[in-house]
Amino acid sequence: MRRGNLPVEVTSFVGRRAEAAQLRRALESHRAVTLTGTGGVGKTRLALRVAAETRRAFDDGVWFVELDDVSDGALLASTVLGGLGLRDDGGRTAQAQLLDHFRGSRALLLLDGCDRVVDACAGLVATLLQAAPDLRVLGTSRRPLHIAGEAVLPVGPLPVPAESDSTASALARCDAVALFADRVAAIRPGFALTDANAPAVARICRQLDGLPMAIEFAADRLDVLALDHLAERLDDAYRLLVTGKRTAPERQRTLRALVESSYTLCTADEQVLWSRLAAFTGRFELDAIEEVCVGGAITEESVLGLVTGLVDKSVLNRDEHRSGSWYRLPRLLREYARGELLAEPDWTELRERHAHWCLRLAERSADGLLSPKADYWVGRVRGNHANIRAALEFCLEDASRQTCALRLASALWHYWIMAGRVEEGRAWLERALRTGGHETVERAMALAAAAYLAVIDGDDRAGALLEEGLAIERRLADPALSGNLYFVAGLAEVQRDDLAAARAHLEDALAQWRRTDDVMGVSRTLALLALVCVLGEDTAKAVAYAEEFVRDADGPGDNWGLAYIHGIFALAALGDGDLARALDEQRRAAALAQRYEDEFGMVWCVQSGALILAAAGRPEEAAQLLGTAEDHRGFTVVPMSELRRACAKAVRSEIGDRRFAELERQGRGMTLAQAVNLVLDRPAQETGDRETPDDTGLSKREWEVAALIAEGRSNKEIAAALVISTRTAEGHVRGILAKLGLVSRAQVAAWMTERRALARPDSR
Repeated sequence: MRRGNLPVEVTSFVGRRAEAAQLRRALESHRAVTLTGTGGVGKTRLALRVAAETRRAFDDGVWFVELDDVSDGALLASTVLGGLGLRDDGGRTAQAQLLDHFRGSRALLLLDGCDRVVDACAGLVATLLQAAPDLRVLGTSRRPLHIAGEAVLPVGPLPVPAESDSTASALARCDAVALFADRVAAIRPGFALTDANAPAVARICRQLDGLPMAIEFAADRLDVLALDHLAERLDDAYRLLVTGKRTAPERQRTLRALVESSYTLCTADEQVLWSRLAAFTGRFELDAIEEVCVGGAITEESVLGLVTGLVDKSVLNRDEHRSGSWYRLPRLLREYARGELLAEPDWTELRERHAHWCLRLAERSADGLLSPKADYWVGRVRGNHANIRAALEFCLEDASRQTCALRLASALWHYWIMAGRVEEGRAWLERALRTGGHETVERAMALAAAAYLAVIDGDDRAGALLEEGLAIERRLADPALSGNLYFVAGLAEVQRDDLAAARAHLEDALAQWRRTDDVMGVSRTLALLALVCVLGEDTAKAVAYAEEFVRDADGPGDNWGLAYIHGIFALAALGDGDLARALDEQRRAAALAQRYEDEFGMVWCVQSGALILAAAGRPEEAAQLLGTAEDHRGFTVVPMSELRRACAKAVRSEIGDRRFAELERQGRGMTLAQAVNLVLDRPAQETGDRETPDDTGLSKREWEVAALIAEGRSNKEIAAALVISTRTAEGHVRGILAKLGLVSRAQVAAWMTERRALARPDSR
């Protein structure tokens, strides 16, 4: 008697350990499980692999039925009957025969490709499960069946390499790369990943968004293309990868067919919204969709329902954050919309709306940095970095959009620094300024921003940029412009170690900002004035400026700027000999800089932390921090460099040259986050680096436990792997569930899978 009809795997199964474990658990606890995801993501392969691994649990077999050729729901039952190898007896309906066949049977029925007849599938599966208590049904579909008791498991693309990963060792554990290398080796025997080909392989996997079918198609193209040529031609991937396997279903033989099969599942309004979402690059939020995509048939009231429909059909990917949902249109679906659905006038109009939305976001976020919602605004700008890049590129394509480019690039001047993207910010500003233009406020503001970044970067060209901006300012007499330029002039004097001149410029800037009631302008000038005073050993005036900053803060609670203010208080306390307060204030500064992932702020905390720890009788930790600071000396000012050198001399004298060199070398090997943890009195090995883009509150140990849960480990197995007691492992699991607001281990596994997918770069 046959006990199933699963097809034999003809290629190796790569990756998906966490997803496979999650699916096995779902099949244990649910009678209906649906794997959802965009076409080509690997739902069928995952379902077949887990079905094969669990076949012993089903005495009456595991049965696989393809539904690719079924477009009429009335034919579903007879198709399933034929797929099981059963003859239609002609006397009863096909559904009645299926009910008789599975009644009392302990079997797993795998229905592959439920998309086109999803309503009929929902009805048939619900009826079968009611009649056959021991039957389980596993489906693959772009959208859920939406029946009672169904477990829906989204399947995402394979993780792709980070932009910084360019060596064979860095790519070795990346599933997308492993799949590509495996499939290439099948047509090019002896192919192996090397440091020479790693950059091209990484680029290919990123360009294809980790979509398994696209990766396999790309590997097939290496029968006629060199690896580097393939990487260069993938800008139009769904046109290039036009040939799939002849034995594949029709909808999977080309990427175009794959995308079009998703398009036909959508309603007319969903198709319109899909085309407009092509304006976005990387991630975006619901309010962005409402601002950019509304018009004609798409109303603001209808957006949420249409987005829900596109998520339901696996066209849009959704990621959950503390602040809400972020969405992503996969690159191949975005290319399809841009190439096939949008006429040139529509495309240009969409991009203009998108660019102005990015500008509003940038300007609102700049104002929000000193509010209690600073977390929210920092997160929004970071999450939309790819959109901001796309908007800047668009604005720079045409001189008529120069003003938008100038305003957008200059509105982000704080972001470029805190995100460690000074070089990128300078590049955008320089491109925008090269387009020429009149002597406008916007141009002068961009000159101020460019000069600011050049000063931070230690580039002498800052002077010429500042002088051009001041020449425009003298003719326009705009208080906000004057405030910006005088502020940058003050920072430039700090860099030249002329603290008296710096103070004079900054006091002029403060007067201009107070005329405009600009909270950000006043606050950042107060902060820099406080620093100038503390470096000039006028601690009383430094504290007065810092306290004024706190009084003027936009509402109660923490904000981004307070990291710098607590740093000022720390240096002032150090100058006054109050080491206990200096340490306390420095920890507050470091905690805030780390919370906002402010690279510039963290460097300052490491540098000043070295001074404070040295004075507090902790020379070995100070030596480590000095090593890290030396590796980030570009983010500093001259007076601070002098203090750092004096500190290094004192510490070396105390612990000896050999020990100092050893500890400084250790500091150079630490990440910035590890060094900040020393300031915070945490062990340096606790890196503080987030495994996801958002702050979950999980400890390092809880992250390790969550990762093992995602691999399907029991509490006993987790305890053995981490060398802890089973009771301790159980406590960690309870803590994870409580912090994440989840109720089951299966949900933790799903959460980890989503977080790993989210960690992929936004920019493709």
